[in-house]
Amino acid sequence: MTVREDTDDGRRPGPVAESRLRTWLSVLRHSMLSQLRQQHILSAVIPGCVVPAALCMATLLARQPDSVLTTEQIQLGCGVLALWSCSIWQTGLILREELWHGTLPGILTRRAGLGSVLFGKTIGTASRCALLIVATIACVGLVTGSPLRIAHPAVFALTALMTFASALVLGMLLSCLFLLTPAAMRIAEALIYPMSLLGGMIIPIDLLPVWLRYVPNVISLRWATELLTEAAQGRSQSTVAWVLLFATTGAYALMAGWSFKTVLYRARKRGDLAIA
Repeated sequence: MTVREDTDDGRRPGPVAESRLRTWLSVLRHSMLSQLRQQHILSAVIPGCVVPAALCMATLLARQPDSVLTTEQIQLGCGVLALWSCSIWQTGLILREELWHGTLPGILTRRAGLGSVLFGKTIGTASRCALLIVATIACVGLVTGSPLRIAHPAVFALTALMTFASALVLGMLLSCLFLLTPAAMRIAEALIYPMSLLGGMIIPIDLLPVWLRYVPNVISLRWATELLTEAAQGRSQSTVAWVLLFATTGAYALMAGWSFKTVLYRARKRGDLAIA
């Protein structure tokens, strides 16, 4: 005798589906809170406050009246670049830290599954970083006399939400990839510094050498920066930028799915993650 997971009309979830949904939401909440409790506050303050504050303030104060960068571009670019940094150094190292602490095997054997736990921990870390970055950029704008003004708040909020979603996907992808290689820290260093110059988040693409101008196109946060700036300045948003933001984020999601399956295979079939 089988148990139906929907009602007779086939439209509403039945008790089994509702129970699974409640369990999944509970796992997300506990994973998020657990990650926030176990993460040292300085590990979030440095990339979320210190780095964006120093970068944004120095760039704003050094800006000349004839600069090609507007104050909105500088503030939003520094904020998104800080989010990129958090995706690498915070969310990107979640699974490797679990391996270092010896808690990864326990998560793998739990009924909730590694995917739900990773998603919850990623949301917790990314949310804290995003809130710190927003507060920091706002404070820097006030201190330097260049407060960030948003011409289209609703459009800006929608774009910011998509930017955060893209950062979540990127963080989960990096978390899985960093778990599969012993050179995770070296790769993280290689991703943060070159992309600060080539990511198109602060330095205008037109200032790069011609043969390097295509590099930022594969970075979703480069398109997010463009869309956020357009919304803040009241300009119409580029359809191409939206398409490429979704395309690059979708590509990250596909790669995250593949790398996650590889993590599970190496943990459960080969059992060699401990030497990665």
